[in-house]
Amino acid sequence: MNKFLEELIELNRLERKLEELKPVETGIKAPLNKLEKKKKSLEERLEKLEEEIKNVKLKKSKNELSIQELKEKLQNIEEKQHKVKSEKEFKALQIEEELAREQIEGANDEIARFEKILEQKEEEKQELLKEIEKTEAEITLTKVDVDKKLETVEKQKEEIYKNKDKLIKEMNPNIYRFYEKIKRWAGISAVTPIKKQACSGCNMRINDKIFSEVIKGEEIITCPHCGRVLFVEKEELNEEK
Repeated sequence: MNKFLEELIELNRLERKLEELKPVETGIKAPLNKLEKKKKSLEERLEKLEEEIKNVKLKKSKNELSIQELKEKLQNIEEKQHKVKSEKEFKALQIEEELAREQIEGANDEIARFEKILEQKEEEKQELLKEIEKTEAEITLTKVDVDKKLETVEKQKEEIYKNKDKLIKEMNPNIYRFYEKIKRWAGISAVTPIKKQACSGCNMRINDKIFSEVIKGEEIITCPHCGRVLFVEKEELNEEK
C-alpha cells in the first residue's frame, strides 16, 4: 500500500480514537454531573424556601405590630370613656372598642396561622439541609471514582496525541495539508473505507475502475462523489478475493 495512504489511514484512525473517547468521558462524568445537578436543584429549593420563610415572618411581624397599635388604641379609648359626658359619645367609643378587639382577635388568628406555616417550612428546611449534606457526601465519593477513571482515559489520550504528533512530523507537509482540507468539512470521516463497493462516507457506489485502483492501494484515491480519501479494509479485501 502507498506509504502516504498508510499514513493518512493511521492519522485518521488515531483521530477517530480521540473522538471515541469523548462519549467515554461523558459517560464517566455522568453520575457526578447528575449529583451536582441534584445539589444545585436542592440549593435552589432551599433558597426559595428561605425567601418564603422570610416573607411569612414579615407578615407575622406586621400582625404583631398591628396588635401593639390596637392595644394602644384600646388604652386611649378607655381613657376617653372616663372623660365622656354623653351616652352617645360613650356608645361610639364602645363600638370602636369592640372593633379594635375583633381586629386583635383576627390578628392573633393570623399569627397562629403563620406560626404553623413557619413550623412546617422549618421542618422542610431541615429535611432539605439533610438531603444537601447527603448529596455532598455522595459527590465527594463519586468524584474520587470519576477522577480515577478520567485519569486512565487521559493517559490513553496522551498516548494517542503523542503518536499523532510523531506521525504528523514524519508526514509529507503537502499530504497533511491535503488531509486537513478534507477534514475541515468531513471531520473524522475524511479517510473512509469502502463497504460493499460503496463509500462509507456518502454511501454512494464506487465504479469498478476506481474500486480496482483503491484495492491496489498504489495511490491516494478520493471518492468521486464526496471527495473523501478511500481505502479498503482487510476484511473487505478478503471478501472480494
